[in-house]
Amino acid sequence: MATGDDAGATAAKELGLADAMAYARELQKEDRLEAADELYRRIIAVAPDYPDAWHFRGMVAFQLGRLAEAETLIRRAVELAPTYSDAHNNLGNVLQHQKRAEEAVTCYERAIALQPDLADAHNNLGNALQQQKRHEEAVALYERAIALRPEMADAHLNLGKALEALDRMAEALTAYRQAVMLRPFHFDSYRRLGSALYGWGRIDEAADVYRKWLSLEPDNPLARHLLSACTGQEVPARASDECVRNIFEGFADSFDQILENLQYRAPALVAEAAADVAGAPEGRLDILDAGCGTGLCGERVKPFARRLVGVDLSLEMLKRAGVRKLYDDLILGELTAFVGAVPAAWDLVVSADTLVYFGDLAPVMAAALRGLRPGGHLVFTLERASEAEAPQGFRINPHGRYSHTEAYVRRVLSAARLEPRRLTHVHLRLELKKPVEGLLVVAARPT
Repeated sequence: MATGDDAGATAAKELGLADAMAYARELQKEDRLEAADELYRRIIAVAPDYPDAWHFRGMVAFQLGRLAEAETLIRRAVELAPTYSDAHNNLGNVLQHQKRAEEAVTCYERAIALQPDLADAHNNLGNALQQQKRHEEAVALYERAIALRPEMADAHLNLGKALEALDRMAEALTAYRQAVMLRPFHFDSYRRLGSALYGWGRIDEAADVYRKWLSLEPDNPLARHLLSACTGQEVPARASDECVRNIFEGFADSFDQILENLQYRAPALVAEAAADVAGAPEGRLDILDAGCGTGLCGERVKPFARRLVGVDLSLEMLKRAGVRKLYDDLILGELTAFVGAVPAAWDLVVSADTLVYFGDLAPVMAAALRGLRPGGHLVFTLERASEAEAPQGFRINPHGRYSHTEAYVRRVLSAARLEPRRLTHVHLRLELKKPVEGLLVVAARPT
């Protein structure tokens, strides 16, 4: 008798339709997505007018990242059952992931019109409007979702984000605390609550939040790093690989939009400085984008590149960078190890807003010297501290990033035998609606 996934291949024949659907749903819940997809396909072959099979197969395709296929399948469910509110709602989710916000809003509104008590649709519509900076409308929708389902932790968390965007910080903290209480093992809630407390200047309370997080997840590198940042105790020389990965994996989808909202300037500043030293954009340089993220810097330096390589610790960020079709290679790895792995490999190394996760810059500067060709350039940004703030040359800040003094940067470049060509004071982005003071650094390996 067939067992496991093999059983899925014949279940539609052996079971009734309802039993086959129930089995497919179990496979889906267990993340056996390929087996679920095959069983839904067989159900549709037997019962092509069954909207649930189209809908749930579309959700499997969505979970597998096959967005175009998911849209086609769920649209077929809606055609078969125009009043299928859950299908309209999930079609909105698929469209939202394709950055088709207006179409997504229409789907969510249709779902709510069909089923006014569908809390998920209110929450999802709130998310769509929140991305469009329609914060007041989003707040009303989250509050409606909570009224319909008071235990809905996601709606409380999203309400906190919208209230924070409106500077209604006391209410935002209440919403975040409620999210933590309802779902104590959902650690993004702790991160949000701690960040909001830090933003309101309540550093000791933020540290208490991170201690609670660590009590539930003792090995979490981000929680440990943020606790060190708030207390100044056991501060590492740099954020660990796992910590950086943890920071960025969770919001790769919304990374570009978040930075746009913060008036993020680091990629443009780095690209302008790189252009000054790269000569004409004739596609003749071997360029490394160290900490490439979603590729915001890469798109600006591409005209100068014979070969453009990106390296990043976050697989999700690399996937977004790959969509831009800019890079000859995208490498999952730590930039210090990669930049110096091959001697004299690069004409230009750029790093926008990445070395802020390093305190001690000596190892990465030594690696850059090794990786650069004679006459090659290193261009990067840092957050800037005054000598009074960081008498040792750098310090960790409560948000978890490091800032450096200009004198320290000059010392570490000199020690690595890199020539400082330019150190400029710049504004990098907004933090708590105030400009972040930074340094734009251009250094060269001597010829």
